[in-house]
Amino acid sequence: MSVALQLAKAVRSNAYRDIPKAVVQQTQRILLDTLGCALGGYGSEAGRIIQEYVRESRHPKEATVFGSGLKTSCLNAVLANGAMVRYLDYNDTAFILQGELYRTGYHPSEIMPAVLALGERYHLTGKEIISAIVLAYDLSIAFLEGVTGPGMEKRGWNGDTRGAYIMPLVIGRMLGMTEAQMESAVGIAGSCHAVFGILDTPAEEYTMTKNIRFPMMSYAAIMAAQLAQKGFTGPAGMVEGHDGFIQSVMGWEYDVSRLLAFKGKYAIREACIKSIIADFSSHGHLTATLTLARQYDLKPADIESIRITTSKRCAEHTGDPVKKYPKNKETADHSSYYLTAIALVDRQIGPDQFSKEKYASPIVRTLIDKVKLVGDPSLDKARPAGISEITTKQGKVYCLRVDYPRGHARNPMTDEEVIAKFESMACKYMNVRQMKKVVDTVFNLEKLADAALLNKLMVCRSR
Repeated sequence: MSVALQLAKAVRSNAYRDIPKAVVQQTQRILLDTLGCALGGYGSEAGRIIQEYVRESRHPKEATVFGSGLKTSCLNAVLANGAMVRYLDYNDTAFILQGELYRTGYHPSEIMPAVLALGERYHLTGKEIISAIVLAYDLSIAFLEGVTGPGMEKRGWNGDTRGAYIMPLVIGRMLGMTEAQMESAVGIAGSCHAVFGILDTPAEEYTMTKNIRFPMMSYAAIMAAQLAQKGFTGPAGMVEGHDGFIQSVMGWEYDVSRLLAFKGKYAIREACIKSIIADFSSHGHLTATLTLARQYDLKPADIESIRITTSKRCAEHTGDPVKKYPKNKETADHSSYYLTAIALVDRQIGPDQFSKEKYASPIVRTLIDKVKLVGDPSLDKARPAGISEITTKQGKVYCLRVDYPRGHARNPMTDEEVIAKFESMACKYMNVRQMKKVVDTVFNLEKLADAALLNKLMVCRSR
């Protein structure tokens, strides 16, 4: 029996009634956070370009594009909404622990645009949406837990490739597909789609394409599922077969038993909700810098030097020369140099901290030159832990270590904080009444009769 078929058999037994109440509540929190991030990316240039493409493509009106309310195909809705969710790099994150080290992080909430688009087209209930989200999170973490050896990044691939393998299963469960159809869907999507590491490598400047890595995998998964449901076939052994994923992408360094053990993980409990806009591995040292700046009223003109100690992976990922002086949002949110400087200048790291004017600011650039970034391998065991040490021209030294920044699974946000984060992004496009309606609907999602009602609420109204 192929790996894809074994997964399909396990997926078909997935049911809402088995999900603990606490997991349902966490799912609602993460969903609200994700919808907020989508609105936060609504006004972006990347979002504008994709919506222009959607308008011109004239696809069937199956699903809603957030913000504008455009009606288009599930495929286009996933592309547009997925790009908006990912744009700010403000959506949730999770880490994969292998041995004593955190190997990599990922953004599991990127599965939600596909789930909501399909939920709208097929008029699925809130309970079915929750079940699909929980399943997708469990498959996401299990897929990446199977990675052994140097990992996907070191082999030149990006972990969002997982979408071509897990999303056909999630979609297949949502649509009531047979096990054989899901097996083929995995083969169709996996054999024709993957994400190259160039979209998230320390050596290259980031581009808008960063925002559609996972959306393109979901796009492929929906197409593959629709083809398989009509009888189109794909290679059954896509995961473990000759020249399949494990051989060609992973060089045999993959433990498939971890993937097959996905059921009942409830991985969404470990997802971290971001309190600042930045690569999550940098949240420890950035939170420390923000705390010191606010607590001691530090002025940029008085700062002599800033020494940042972070994990080795964070230093490599956010401290390479290409990112030192960012010119766009996609690069800036992964630059520990820029983020440290802007934290000291503005004392916050939110949507308003990313603009061409701020990237070119002489004050910011002067501070960037004063930042020394040190990667400490011992901190890789405690990612996203980090230390900020700021020395003033007066000779005073301020130092702080933060292991669990706000939003970490060990230091979670309250419901009120999650709502406030949503409202901080939604308020630009929605009035108080509409925001409250979205919040109430999400926190009562298990009672929703039709997912289309939630998507309709995500259309921006007059403030």
